[in-house]
Amino acid sequence: MTSPATGKSAPERGDDTALVLQVLREFALETVGPRAARAVSPTASLERDVGLGSLERAELLMRLELALGREVGDEFLLMDSAEAIAAALATRAPGAMRRPSATRAVAVPEAVAVSADTIHGALRQHATLERDRPHVYLRADDGTEQVISYGALWDGAARVAAGLRARGVARGETVAIMLPTGFDFLRVFQGILVTGAVPVPLYPPVRLDRLEEYLRRQRGILVNAGARCLVTLAEAAPVAHLLRREAPSLREVTTASSLDTAAGSVDPAAVEALGGPSEAALIQYTSGSTGAPKGVELTHANLLANIDAIARGVEMRPTDVGASWLPLYHDMGLIGTWLCCMVRGIPVALQSPLSFLARPERWLWAIHRRRATLSPAPNFAYELCVRKIRDEALEGLDLSSWRCALNGSEPVSPDTLDRFARRFERYGFQRESLMPVYGLAECSVALCVPPVGRGPRVDRVERLVFEREGRAVPAARDEDGALRFVSVGTALPGHEVRIVAADAAAAEEVPERVVGRIVFRGPSVTAGYHGNAEATAAVSLPGGWMDSGDLGYRAGGELYVTGRRKDLIIKGGRNLVPQEIEEVAAAVDGVRKGCVAAFGVADPTQGTEQLVVVAETRTTEPAEWTALEAAVIARVAEVVGLPPDRVVVVPPGSVPKTPSGKIQRGETKARYLAGALGVRPRLSFRRRATLARGWAGAAAGAAVRRAGRWVYVAYFTLAFGAALATFGLASWLAAAVIPSRRLAFTLQRVGARLALRIAGCPLSAEGMDHLRGRGPLVLAANHSSYADTPAMIALLPLDFVFVAKREVLSWPLVGTFVRRARHPTVDRLDPERGLADYEAIARRVRGGETALFFPEGTFTRAAGLRPFRMGAFETAVATQTPVVPLALTGTRHVLPSGRSFPRPGPIHLWVGAPIAPDGEGWEAAVRLRDRVADAIATHCGEPRLELVASGLAGARPS
Repeated sequence: MTSPATGKSAPERGDDTALVLQVLREFALETVGPRAARAVSPTASLERDVGLGSLERAELLMRLELALGREVGDEFLLMDSAEAIAAALATRAPGAMRRPSATRAVAVPEAVAVSADTIHGALRQHATLERDRPHVYLRADDGTEQVISYGALWDGAARVAAGLRARGVARGETVAIMLPTGFDFLRVFQGILVTGAVPVPLYPPVRLDRLEEYLRRQRGILVNAGARCLVTLAEAAPVAHLLRREAPSLREVTTASSLDTAAGSVDPAAVEALGGPSEAALIQYTSGSTGAPKGVELTHANLLANIDAIARGVEMRPTDVGASWLPLYHDMGLIGTWLCCMVRGIPVALQSPLSFLARPERWLWAIHRRRATLSPAPNFAYELCVRKIRDEALEGLDLSSWRCALNGSEPVSPDTLDRFARRFERYGFQRESLMPVYGLAECSVALCVPPVGRGPRVDRVERLVFEREGRAVPAARDEDGALRFVSVGTALPGHEVRIVAADAAAAEEVPERVVGRIVFRGPSVTAGYHGNAEATAAVSLPGGWMDSGDLGYRAGGELYVTGRRKDLIIKGGRNLVPQEIEEVAAAVDGVRKGCVAAFGVADPTQGTEQLVVVAETRTTEPAEWTALEAAVIARVAEVVGLPPDRVVVVPPGSVPKTPSGKIQRGETKARYLAGALGVRPRLSFRRRATLARGWAGAAAGAAVRRAGRWVYVAYFTLAFGAALATFGLASWLAAAVIPSRRLAFTLQRVGARLALRIAGCPLSAEGMDHLRGRGPLVLAANHSSYADTPAMIALLPLDFVFVAKREVLSWPLVGTFVRRARHPTVDRLDPERGLADYEAIARRVRGGETALFFPEGTFTRAAGLRPFRMGAFETAVATQTPVVPLALTGTRHVLPSGRSFPRPGPIHLWVGAPIAPDGEGWEAAVRLRDRVADAIATHCGEPRLELVASGLAGARPS
């Protein structure tokens, strides 16, 4: 039997599930979008996961009937999954066909994890299967966004590959990339792989005052890698040419645009992609936090194995979305985020590290806007969000979609986890989403993850036993001064981790809760360091095991990392963990968090090490430096039980860090021994006077602001009460007393305007000419607040009815108003009754009434335009009535969800030109919806949220 809906042979009755899923995916893609189509599964909820309301289900019912060639009963409207529908179909006798509905076949691009055996092969498959599907949402520094599809990225990579070949780059040669986060980096990286060459990412220079240090480091990398070519920005050419003089192998410095020019006219389909799974795909230079950088050579097989293990470890789904600001020259941003999302076929939102550091909230807003589910970052990034983001910058933020907040690349602080969870709980973030993880470049990027959705696990151990005996004995609950370590879970699927004795030559495990070396093996593990056999031999163990250089212990089957072996401080017979000392010192007021280094210095006279702490501060007063030193000594002695032998307070920027932000303890120690740290500033009398005046002015301003807030609270409490009473009285009188609907509406409009004026909300509007002199209309507006209703009543110069949810009929006063004013309601819980409600609304529009819909159907504190339901547009098509798009701005600020008192602020209404239906049937309604949504999105001042209609937690139906 052939299906009229798809033109394909319909499955037999025993294969109803497959047919239902096929029709459902096609319909979800056409009506809701790609994310809904990817969410379709046998058990997915049609309402919650796919976003299908009563009208959508009615159309789906007809599509199923056409595909099956038989009648489907109305009771199927109440079923909420494909599995339930298929099970009911299997027991239902065939019936007569119902009326046909015009449908068209839609090719659904499945979100599949492709089966390629190379990284660029995966890109090529995606570009072939789903060429126009968005892959990267790239945020520029100016706030604009570039959407990069798989096809566009493949085309760009093909041109880069052609340009490299034209310049003589051969298979197996290394090509360095010195580019910031952007489309050029993405296409150059993939283009190098297509050429069969090996990319070597470098971080671009950011500080001219450290150019010598930068050149020294990059020279070592270029020489070790034997780079044949360097691709960089035109602005970086002066630096790049200096590097060329230092690296004999470097024959050419070029740019992405120059490679385009060299490529000439290229047919991307004709470009032959070179390389195989066993060939090198990347040389990833370690961050150098404990020594000279070493090039970790990784094959395509290594990278794909790690990506597959990550996907299994975090239970990656087709509906997942990634978000990252991590630099693409670092393994966590390059492999753990971008390449992982690319291979698995899920979209990812990228922005530059500088964008995040300048405004950390941009990372969180990217998660909000794209409804991202997976996003990793180092511990310092979570701490920065806690300390640096003002509450005002988070208004409307929703983080409820973030199910895997991975924290890795540096030691994880339990205090940071607690602070982040507490700070952002009010914005929908769930503590259970926090996932401390462990990895290293030698294992591609990731090695251990905890269970998804469990939340962090913190182990408290007895301090003295740990420091003297190397055993992690659980501390009593009330014991003060216990050490705390965070679990990073277990090894990724297909990988192994062991804890072995510090002096053992083989990988023989020590007992549980005994500290030892962390060793590992698995398919993601590098074969060695590029051009450095000595370094490779130093970390290689029999049986394919590799030494991580880290210390840790196992408890309850999970791994706890305690620190780097080289960083361990041995003082008075105790093994001190520098990370804890640094965190304790950073908690002292005046010390810059994340800018403290602790290390040991040999003291031959005492037979042990001296404990030295170097701490940055922004204060410039020498007297305050002395006080800071004393405070750090006291605090460390209190918590650790040993005072530092020396505390050195230094200006900002004195403590060296790696490009990924890790403290370089070895380099800090070298500078300390060379006497290059601790130079105190001296202030002139004029500078002291200026600072004193500034402090006095700031203190006076703070006092004035505090007094002003109290005055405002008192005023607004009275003003709000008066405004609420005014609007409530006007609405009640209009509905309950005045028989004339037009007169009642006029009174209500006067009351709404007066109430908003009392509340300090000036009103303005544009485009009112689009409403004058017209017959019945369908009005469609964005919905962000309970203030939308009085604002619309106050601003719109015509008589209209609101379309409300049926639940409001049971609300005190509001229910009376809705009934007496004859505003139509829709039952959203009963699909059959909901269909009847929409038919009644259509009859009223045909009778000459104008109806106002909020197509989003709900609102939350979260800023953003949600997907539109179909009711307004089905009504417009059924009655052939134009839709006027309306965009409200300001109401979310005035009265956000969950707030009892409004705030003063302007409210503005934009009225667009009427948009007439361009046909009949479901497809015409979908086209009309999209045109109206585009118009409102352009003028409402908020981003469009990439989710299904019910996909945002914390929604308040309205």
